Amino acid sequence: MKKYLFDTHIHTKEASSCSRVWAADIVNRYKELGYDGLIITDHFSASQFKRHGETYAEQVQKYLSGYKAAKEFETEDFHIILGMELRFLENDNDYLVYGFDEDFVINNDLTRYNDPEEFRPVIEANNLIMFQAHPFRIGMTVVDPELLDGVEVYNGHGDHDSRNDIALKWAEKHGLRKLSGSDFHGNLSLEPGGVYFEEYLTDSKQVAEALRSGKYTLKVYTE
Repeated sequence: MKKYLFDTHIHTKEASSCSRVWAADIVNRYKELGYDGLIITDHFSASQFKRHGETYAEQVQKYLSGYKAAKEFETEDFHIILGMELRFLENDNDYLVYGFDEDFVINNDLTRYNDPEEFRPVIEANNLIMFQAHPFRIGMTVVDPELLDGVEVYNGHGDHDSRNDIALKWAEKHGLRKLSGSDFHGNLSLEPGGVYFEEYLTDSKQVAEALRSGKYTLKVYTE
């Protein structure tokens, strides 16, 4: 049975100040690698948004700009899907969130939440799903597993040691869902991450449902 390969963790130069590659070039590179689509997860946080404009309306449009730029190069067999790397006010932890559309982020200021516990009712009320990104990278704080849907057990960012092996053991110990992503900012790692979905997905809500149901396998396993 055919499976469909998507990278779940992508940053564009349009919307993430730390990224060095424009959306168009990212799409072209992943098409060459044989992927079936990308989930654009530009940074979504109060600190990032201060550089995006004076009002939330301006800020969220800047956040959406990378996704929209990538969407220009979407084809029938290569889809661009909206996600985010969300940071709360309490610390520098990052969380990959899926299951929403543009209207949701336009109408809900998610930069104001203090921590995962405060945000958890939003997850439940809107059928979102949240994975802690690179949970054992230096500077991260361990989170109560009950507040998470899963953790990123493979992070391909070549400039950081994300201690993927520890993240995998943590996920297995606590029965958390596992996620793999490249954390693309400019250079593809030797083994770019991603997941194989059992069905071809076209929007973030479908991604959240597939991740909740376990209808996917990781491209890269940490051993």
